[in-house]
Amino acid sequence: MLGFIAKSASSTSAQRHRFARAPRFAPLALLIPALLGGCSTASYPSLARRAEEKPIAAPTAATGKAAAQDGATADLNAKLDSLRRAARDADKAFAAARPAVDKALNAATRAAPGDEAWQQANLALSDLERQRGALGLVEGDIEELYAQDRLAHAPENPDAPRAAVQMIETARSEILALAAAQDRVLAAARRKLPR
Repeated sequence: MLGFIAKSASSTSAQRHRFARAPRFAPLALLIPALLGGCSTASYPSLARRAEEKPIAAPTAATGKAAAQDGATADLNAKLDSLRRAARDADKAFAAARPAVDKALNAATRAAPGDEAWQQANLALSDLERQRGALGLVEGDIEELYAQDRLAHAPENPDAPRAAVQMIETARSEILALAAAQDRVLAAARRKLPR
């Protein structure tokens, strides 16, 4: 019994000590709401969208596809222009070589095959054929581009863009016309060389 009384007395004194500190924190507990209340009076900018802030339109698939096609068309234009320039340069070099061939062939009109004049005419003709080869390289490039375009527009690829078809065909016909003209000149020059 004495143990129980001693135990209850000690627990009562512990409780007294615990609550003895509470009055010291009471002013702090009253101060916290006052401090937090002051925070709520501050004004913050609104998160609503301003008039000058326009929403950015997300690119649609159609816009992206159109941009890709424009880029591809620009690249194709640049490539075709480059091929046209190369063809014109090759044609100028071919035209520049023609007078020497004509002169050598006229000098070898009565020469027998193997004579000095005949050999000079044959060398001049070989130079003209070499000049024709420069245009042949451009011709090969445009034919390759044309073949790739034909494959892209085959019946199994119905969604392939068709904007470039006319551009390629136009450039191809211009280059092939230059090549055909050079072939006619070469054929005529070969007929002049004595056999």
